[in-house]
Amino acid sequence: MQINKLVINNFGIYYGRNEFSFGSKKGRSNIILIGGENGSGKTTFLSAIKLAIYGPLFLGYKSVNTKYMDYIKDKINLYALAEGTNEASIEIQFTIRNHGEPEHYKIIRQWKLINESVKEYAQIFKGDLILNERETEEFYHFLRRYLPPSLFDFFFFDGEKVQQYVLDPRFESNVKEAFMTLFNLDLFDILKEDLLKYLKQENIFANLTEEQRQYTQIEHDLRNQENIINRLETRIAELKEKLKDTQVKIQELEREFSNQGGIMAREREELNNKIFAMEQEKKQISEKIKEIAANLLPFVITQKLVQKVVTQIENEERVQRYETLKEELGNETLPHVLKSLSHKFHITDQSGNEATSSFIAEINKRLFDLLKPIGVNLDKFKIIHEMTKEQKHAMHELFKQVQKFDGKEINNYFARMEQLTNEIYNAKKQIEHNLKDDVLKDIVNKLNEQTRIHEQIKYEIEANEAKLVEARKFYNELMIQKEKAAKRVYQAQKDGNIFELCQKLNRVLSKYQEIQINKYLGTVETYFLQMFNSLMRKGQFLNSFKIDPHTFELTMLNHANSPVFKHSLSAGETQIFFLSLLWALLKASKQQIPLVLDTLFGRLDHTHKENLIKKYLPVAGEQIIILSTNTEIDEHYYNKIKPYIQQEFLLNFNRDTNRVDISNNYFFQKVMN
Repeated sequence: MQINKLVINNFGIYYGRNEFSFGSKKGRSNIILIGGENGSGKTTFLSAIKLAIYGPLFLGYKSVNTKYMDYIKDKINLYALAEGTNEASIEIQFTIRNHGEPEHYKIIRQWKLINESVKEYAQIFKGDLILNERETEEFYHFLRRYLPPSLFDFFFFDGEKVQQYVLDPRFESNVKEAFMTLFNLDLFDILKEDLLKYLKQENIFANLTEEQRQYTQIEHDLRNQENIINRLETRIAELKEKLKDTQVKIQELEREFSNQGGIMAREREELNNKIFAMEQEKKQISEKIKEIAANLLPFVITQKLVQKVVTQIENEERVQRYETLKEELGNETLPHVLKSLSHKFHITDQSGNEATSSFIAEINKRLFDLLKPIGVNLDKFKIIHEMTKEQKHAMHELFKQVQKFDGKEINNYFARMEQLTNEIYNAKKQIEHNLKDDVLKDIVNKLNEQTRIHEQIKYEIEANEAKLVEARKFYNELMIQKEKAAKRVYQAQKDGNIFELCQKLNRVLSKYQEIQINKYLGTVETYFLQMFNSLMRKGQFLNSFKIDPHTFELTMLNHANSPVFKHSLSAGETQIFFLSLLWALLKASKQQIPLVLDTLFGRLDHTHKENLIKKYLPVAGEQIIILSTNTEIDEHYYNKIKPYIQQEFLLNFNRDTNRVDISNNYFFQKVMN
C-alpha cells in the first residue's frame, strides 16, 4: 500500500482545508519526513489516515454507532464550529497492488453536525468510478483481509512505547497475527472455518450420522470457546496494563502529596488501609443484617404461625406412628398373641362364662385408646406437610432460632455499624486535617479516584480470570468429548462420505499451513538476524533467533549460545529488535505497507542512530513516514537522512489564525519552490 494524498478539513487541530501530497519513490528516496513541535498536529495526522481508511473499525466498531459518532463530534474543529461551519472531512488517496497490479483508490469521509447529531457520508472511488453498495462491501472485505487495522497498528512504531509493547504478554500473539496476515496463511483458518460452516448447513448436517453431527457440533463449540478464551486473555492483559498505569499514577500523586507538605505517604496509606478494612467489615455486617432480614425475620414476625406448623408436624409424626402401630399390631399380631395366651389361661366373665373373644376385643380397644395421640381428634385430623426427615429437622432448627431471637444480635450489628461509621469519619477527617490548601485537597481527590479505579480494575481482573479458568476447563472437556466422538465416527463411518472428505481436507489444510509457516518463519528468522546484528553496536550480538511455529514464542541465543531474553534488552536495543522484526516480516512477505516511525531516535545512542540511517532506512520499505521534533532529528541527523527523503513537511500551529501552517520543508531546510 502506498499513500498518495491526504486532505484534512476541519478535523481535530486542522482548521480549514489542509492538504498533504506524496510522490512515488525515486531511487533511494523512500522517506516522508514530517516535522513539528509537540501539539502541532502530528498525532492527528496519523489518526486521520487510519480513520479515513477504516471508519468505525478505527475504534474497533463493526459499524457506525453512538460512541463512534461521539468521537467524531468531539473531533470537529472548534474554530470551524464557532464560525458556523458544521462540517468536517478527510480524504485519502492510495494505491494497493492486487495480484501484482496497481489499483488506485480514493476514500472520502464527510461528517455533518445537524441538531447536535452527527451524520457520516462515505464515498469510495476506484480510479475515477465510484463504487456501488455491493462493490463497497467487497472492497471493505478485501481491505480487512489485505490490511486489517491490527496490522496497520503493528507497523506503527512509537519509540516511547515500543519497550512496553514488546514486553506485553500479547506481543507474541500480535506477531503471529501480523505474520499470518502478511503471508496470507490465515486463509487456511478461514477455509477450515468455511468447511465447518458447510457441514453445519441444514441440508448437509441432516445427512450426517449421529456421531458425525456430534463431532461437528463439538468442533463448532471448540471454535467458539477458543474465541471466548482469546477475548478473555486479551481483556485481562489490557486490564493489567491499566492496573499498572493506575499504580504509577497513585505513586506519582503520593509523591506530589508528600512534596506539598501533606501527611506522610506511609501514614496516609495506613489510614486508607484502615478505612478500607472498616468499610469491608461494614459491608460484611450489612450482608449479615440482610441475611437475617431475608431468612429469619419473616419467621420471627409470624412466630405463631411457625409454632402451628411445628405443632402440626409433631402431630403428623404422632398420628403416623399411631396408625402404623395400629396397623401392625391390630390386624394380626395382637389378636394372635392373645389367642395363644387364651389356650394357657381359661378366661371367664363375672358369670363364669367363657369370654376369650370379648376379652381380646376389650384389650385391643383399651390398648389403642391408650396409644392414641393426646390432644388430636383423629376423625378430623388431616396430614398436610408430609415432610422428609431432613425437612422436619430443618423446620425444628428454624423454630429454635426463632425462639432464641431477641433482637440483641441485630442491635449489636447496628451498634458496630455506627461505631465503624464514626471511626471511618474520624480517619478521613484526620487525613483532611492535614490538607493545608486546595492543592492538597485536589491531590487527595485524584488519589481517591485513582484508588477507586485501581480496586475496580483488580475486581474486574479477578472476575475475568475466574471466567477464563471456567472457559479453559470447558474447552478441555470439549477436547475430551472431541476425542471420544472422533473414535465413534471412525467406528461408524463409511468411506467416501462428505464428512470424511471434509475431515481429510481439513487435515490437508492444517498440514500444508504448518509446512508454509515453518518455511516462511525460517526466512523471517534469517532476515531478522541479518538486520539486527548489522544494526547493533556490539556487532555479532545474536547467534540464533527462532520463532516457535505454534506459540510464536521468540528464542534468542548470543554468540556464546546463552539465552537472551526480551526483558534483558535495554530501551535502545529493544527498539533495534522491533525495527529488525518489522523489516524481516516485510522483506520476507514482499508486502508493501507504509511504515510509520514516531520518536525513532528518542532513546538511541549516536552509533545506533548512524546505523539506522545508513543500513535500515534505505531498505526498510517503499514508503516510510517519520514524525519528529527538531531535538530528535537535529540538523546533523537531518543532513545524514536527507538523501533518502522523498518529501518533507513542517507543521506549525499558528495561534494567531488557529490553523496548522504546512510548509514543504523541515526545520533546517528552506521552503522548496
